[in-house]
Amino acid sequence: MDRKRSSLRLSLILPFVVLISLLTGTLGVLWYWMDSTTVSGLSKQVMVEITERTAQAISQDVRYSSATLEVAFPNGLPAALDIGGDLGNLQKRLWAAASLRGTTGSVYYGNIAGQSIGLRRDGNQAEMRLNTLAGKPRQHFLLDGITATPRPTSSESVVFDPRTRPWFKLARQTDGPVWTPVYVDFDNHDLVMTLARRVASRAGAFEGVVATDIFLNTLRRFVDQLPLSHGGQVFILEPDGTLIAASGMPNVRLDAHGELERVNARTSGDSMLASAYAQLRPVFMESDTPTGTALISAAKGRKIQLAYKHITDKSGLNWIAVVAVPRDDIFMTVRENVILVIALGLLALGLALAIGLHIFSGIARDMRRLAHAVRRVGQGEINAPIRVERNDEIGELARNFGHMRDSLFTDTLTGCANRDALPHILAMLMRGTEDGQPPQPFALLFIDLNRFKPLNDRWGHDNGDRALVEVTQRIKAELPKHGVLARLGGDEFVAVLPGIDDDAKAVWERCRLESVLEPGLTALEGVPEGEVVTVGASIGYGLYPRDGDDPQALLRHADQEMYRRKNAAARGSAAKGFSGA
Repeated sequence: MDRKRSSLRLSLILPFVVLISLLTGTLGVLWYWMDSTTVSGLSKQVMVEITERTAQAISQDVRYSSATLEVAFPNGLPAALDIGGDLGNLQKRLWAAASLRGTTGSVYYGNIAGQSIGLRRDGNQAEMRLNTLAGKPRQHFLLDGITATPRPTSSESVVFDPRTRPWFKLARQTDGPVWTPVYVDFDNHDLVMTLARRVASRAGAFEGVVATDIFLNTLRRFVDQLPLSHGGQVFILEPDGTLIAASGMPNVRLDAHGELERVNARTSGDSMLASAYAQLRPVFMESDTPTGTALISAAKGRKIQLAYKHITDKSGLNWIAVVAVPRDDIFMTVRENVILVIALGLLALGLALAIGLHIFSGIARDMRRLAHAVRRVGQGEINAPIRVERNDEIGELARNFGHMRDSLFTDTLTGCANRDALPHILAMLMRGTEDGQPPQPFALLFIDLNRFKPLNDRWGHDNGDRALVEVTQRIKAELPKHGVLARLGGDEFVAVLPGIDDDAKAVWERCRLESVLEPGLTALEGVPEGEVVTVGASIGYGLYPRDGDDPQALLRHADQEMYRRKNAAARGSAAKGFSGA
């Protein structure tokens, strides 16, 4: 009887075997659709993050250039009519301005009388080029320090008149800082652009122009290091298609006459670059579409997925950052997975239903988890957990997404959050909770180390890195339970302290951090016994929502307060030094 029942059950099951195989194949197609949708969304999210990261790198260079001009000639500081009469002060300010980017930088000034002074720092020395007599060649001097006596080294054979230079003419006609067009530096085989600003005399009339250069090779190196798939590329372009930087290709080349020329997207010979520029050319004219994604067709019908960001500023910068990835590269693994799933479904036969449903339910669950994590990261929750524990391609996709997220949002030296993570952290705090509760107040502390530059110059970059790691550990040890620390770059940090809602609490936290950063560093190597090396910090703060209801406004407020405190401390130190002299 039992044998008959078993046969009956088997006879009832057999007619469904073919149907089960077809169902498994259908499930495979469904998996393909779900996998493709998730991978497409994930890829777009990562590509957009890479364009944002590129924009941040450009903004940092722009910020350093603006700060260089401000240090060389602070707004409101009148220029002397004779450079020679104010040479000592000019030397100190230009040295400090040229030091903002580290140990390499340049800044220069020319006036309407035809006089000029320029300083290019390289390591612990600087070259100063000076002309106090209009119509005469410039003299070259070597400086060993900010207050060192200039040592003459050579003189030029031709006359340098700043009034004939493009940066001087352009700034003279413009209120506020202005960028010159990008040009080729034939000595370095690199692209350069100049930020210039007019300077007034004591009477308020136009007296001269202060300027600084940006060498764009730093951007070229930056895009080469971005995490991309094998066939992906990153471009930075000007409105006419001229290349600023691109991953895997130069931005200048030799023309038919052996002369250097800039590379243009339309004549580059790179079909993906040319197609991307043709698609995005209208974006330069549309200020209301600063970011976006697009799917385009390139040569031989190849589909290219794009993500882009339009980058502008008040000084005339007008670039677009583009990430381009062939769509075949994005979905290659998905197609391989589908073929495998359908083949296994056809071979499963009698076990297809049980195995297929089990596998599909696990896949669907993990795909939903991954999609949910991607969505949460896109909404600003950069630490959203990815609860996918698999050893197949989906697990690899989840792990790759986690690694890519960490590389995008973690500072590799200190292990704290990086500049790219901070806007997401602030946006999440300002958005409120999912159950409709309003956002809670918090304090943002902008931390700038005071003596990091001299430490780096004297004890070396390795000790500079050790100092940054030790500073990070000290700050983290003092943060409240839910506090977050992010490194903006260089020696600048931002601490976010939830629950701080008044000045007294914020000032107390600021004083606590300043005191913990003041003692001597212990992690440095090669420091003589008995010598104490300190950095200290200037800290400004802003309270949300009182001092800013968006991330940029709040950061700007805290940054400005930090500079006021740093400048006040500098003036106090200068006053003490003057009275002691």
